[in-house]
Parts: sequence; structure tokens; C-alpha cells
Amino acid sequence: MNYKIEENIIPSWAVSYLQRYTEKAIRKTTPYLGQPKENGSGFYWGGIDMASSLPVASAQENAMLFSVYTSNFMYDLITKYIPKPYLFNDQIVVKNKDVNMPFEPHYDNQYGPFPDDKSLLTINCMLVLDDFTDENGTIEVLDNGEWVKLYPKTGDIVLIEGNCVHKSSPNTTDKPRRAYLCVYSNKSIGKNFQKGFYYEEFTN
Repeated sequence: MNYKIEENIIPSWAVSYLQRYTEKAIRKTTPYLGQPKENGSGFYWGGIDMASSLPVASAQENAMLFSVYTSNFMYDLITKYIPKPYLFNDQIVVKNKDVNMPFEPHYDNQYGPFPDDKSLLTINCMLVLDDFTDENGTIEVLDNGEWVKLYPKTGDIVLIEGNCVHKSSPNTTDKPRRAYLCVYSNKSIGKNFQKGFYYEEFTN
């Protein structure tokens, strides 16, 4: 599996909650852009890494988001592809018209911690919170040398392996394009990477 769309599998309660909270979290971090952050990548950027342990969020907010990251429905999904998964990272990405947030071609494993480890399997599970369109910056994946546009709908999850090259363009509409990304791995890799990511085994 290089990439796959699991259609309409996010529970409705999770969609509603994530649509609200992703925008709220971005508003919380906007004043800190470019400043140091005590975990994850180590700085605040346009998205949010280690989103369920966000320093500027409340303990209750972080616990609620972490409960989605470690939910039964995510466990049932990821164990179809990684039988013994480990937690690694969760991210919030909200593309707005007034924020230029294109993602140039890249593959997630290139950012480490072990970009040359061919036995490392990471899977980015993108929980889609708005229909993706050409206008709002849908995701494209490189498949056998050809770029393929994906058009997931609200409630879908797009799975992308860590060595799959992908990209997306800016949002040109007046509505946000929201997504919550849950990343899991087949090894415990996050403890000593950058400022520290998750590394615990994901158990049901």
C-alpha cells in the first residue's frame, strides 16, 4: 500500500469535534509562529505537530484530542496495515485563503528520524474534515512517475506511507480546508527525535 482512501469511516462525533477544535488550535498558536516550542519539531509553524500535547492548549483539550489519536476506530484502522503499531506524531493542518500554505513535493520519512531505514514503516492517516477540491488545495501523490490527484470527502481517511511522495497547493477559497493527521510507525522512534515525539506502543 503506497496510499489509500478509506471512505466515510470517521465517526460523526469525531468529525464535528475536529472541525471545531482544529480551527481553535490554529488560532491559539498563530501568535507564536516562529517561536520555540518545547516538544515535537521545536518551533511553532503554520500547522501543529504533536497537536495532542500542545503547550498552549489546556490539559483537557490535549486529552480530548489524544483520545481521538488513540481511539478504537483508529486502532482498528491502523492495525490492518501495521499489526503492532507505535504512536509517533499527530498534526493539525488548516489551509486558509489568507495563509499561503502549499506543501512542496516531499515524503514524510525524509524528515527523519531514520530516513534511510528501509525497514521503517510509517503511515500518515489524514482525517479529512472538509471535501478536498482543486480550489482548496487537494492532495496529490506520485504514483509510478505520474501525479494523481485525490478527492477525499469529509469523513474519509487518506492513508499515505512514509516514502510516498505527495504535495498540495494553497487554498484559494473563502472556506478552510481542515485535516487532522495521525501518524503511526512499526517501531518506537520518537523519544529522542528533535524535541521529542510519541514512542509508546499503540494498544487497544
